[in-house]
Amino acid sequence: MKRFAFLFLLFSVLLPVTSAHAQTGNYDQALQMVRLGKLGQAMKEFKILAESNHAPSEFSIGLMYHLGRGVDKNLETAYNWYKRSMIDGHPPALNNIGMMYLNGEYVVQHRETAFRLFKKASTTHAQAMDNLAQCYENGWGTDRQIKRATNMYQLAGENGYVLGWYHLGKLYEKGYPDTPRDIEKAVEWYIMAAEKKQKHAIKRLKRLGRLPEGLDQ
Repeated sequence: MKRFAFLFLLFSVLLPVTSAHAQTGNYDQALQMVRLGKLGQAMKEFKILAESNHAPSEFSIGLMYHLGRGVDKNLETAYNWYKRSMIDGHPPALNNIGMMYLNGEYVVQHRETAFRLFKKASTTHAQAMDNLAQCYENGWGTDRQIKRATNMYQLAGENGYVLGWYHLGKLYEKGYPDTPRDIEKAVEWYIMAAEKKQKHAIKRLKRLGRLPEGLDQ
């Protein structure tokens, strides 16, 4: 089973959170703590914010337990925090629970559930768009629908998840009965991803001997 990459690695308290503005400010500070490697302090801040049902903080706690960052890896705890965040309306939590169902992490593998979660999250979440496209391409939890896969990969890239453009290039390089192999189209999408510094696309263009000058910087 192909594992999905997590793009959400971006991740003291003197006064209680009293407003959405304060929550946002404190959450941004907690994310900065993660970037600085101050994971224990970040977790404390996330948990205080989570007491007020701050969905991004609930998600971040789940992610830290999922990845084992600053805490022992615990998939059950991760799932439960993702679920809280999902209930509080955070699309990234829908996406990550979907990945757990797709890969059979903590929960029993169930691709149909993963597909439904990706589809719901994909209305606003770029990584979920890419995950949904992979479901359409591979027939995970749904019928194989290459046209929908190409559309969702493109949309994922347009919304900032440039791995979607790389995956679209791979689709064209691979080819399907109703979507013939097309190296030129594949290269076009690889280049679009490479222009955004997508490493997989740069590597693929090198192997094909089609990396434009200046992109490998």
